[in-house]
Amino acid sequence: MIRIVSVLLFLIMLVAAGSASGLDKAAQGKARLDPKPGAFIPMDLTFRDEGGKEISLRQVVDRPVILSLVYYSCSHICPQMLAGLSTAADAMKFLPGRDYRMVTLSFDEDDTPSDAMNAKKNYTEAIQRPLEPDAWKFLTGDRENIRKIAGSAGISFEKTGHGYVHPEVLIFLSPAGRITRYMPVEKYDYGVAYPVSFSPVGMEKAVAEASAGRVSRGGIATPLYCFLHEPSGQARYFTIVKTAGLLTLILLALFYTALRAKEIAIRKKQRGE
Repeated sequence: MIRIVSVLLFLIMLVAAGSASGLDKAAQGKARLDPKPGAFIPMDLTFRDEGGKEISLRQVVDRPVILSLVYYSCSHICPQMLAGLSTAADAMKFLPGRDYRMVTLSFDEDDTPSDAMNAKKNYTEAIQRPLEPDAWKFLTGDRENIRKIAGSAGISFEKTGHGYVHPEVLIFLSPAGRITRYMPVEKYDYGVAYPVSFSPVGMEKAVAEASAGRVSRGGIATPLYCFLHEPSGQARYFTIVKTAGLLTLILLALFYTALRAKEIAIRKKQRGE
């Protein structure tokens, strides 16, 4: 009986583990990062800034730029990455606006300049040092232009019923619009207030490279993916876990009943019944 219970529990947990391992892959879907160091982004693309003004990338990429592609309604890793960028901007020796610019673009075509303005207020207020109004631009745009700039940077994202699945990464651009470095988010602790951080020293080096137009072609770490709040395999996984728990209780109850019956039979035999 003990062997049967052990084997059944092992098989149940094996199935559950297999389902769990597939959650991230199911969540990632078609989203991916295909780095293109040395490539140029199309500078003639136009977007709207947080004030609703139409501007071209050529107008904002006029100095080294730290580009981030997110969506403003995200409540998972995107806000933590932008908060980490705010913290790094405070600690770097280079001054935002003077030495480099930060540009954040939403790849959700439904996001509006009002959404961009709210995001700008949230993240620029966290920076304690003096900040020029255009030091950090928050942009929105139409589907075609969003996909063009994302494609030029090697970023693929996927829209789902719960938001977007996409790689979390900072992209450093030279004043000519050339991609000089990728800096992916590699670590994220769910439930921690500000789990994403960037090394100020590493950021300074990347900005200096971008300023000089030097391309870093070294190994690029695999980025974390901002994923669904409810991945497609999640319901199946938790169903398996609940079923495993219920079956465990049933098997333990049967095991206890069998032991109890055996104990009663032994006592009856000892009494000669």
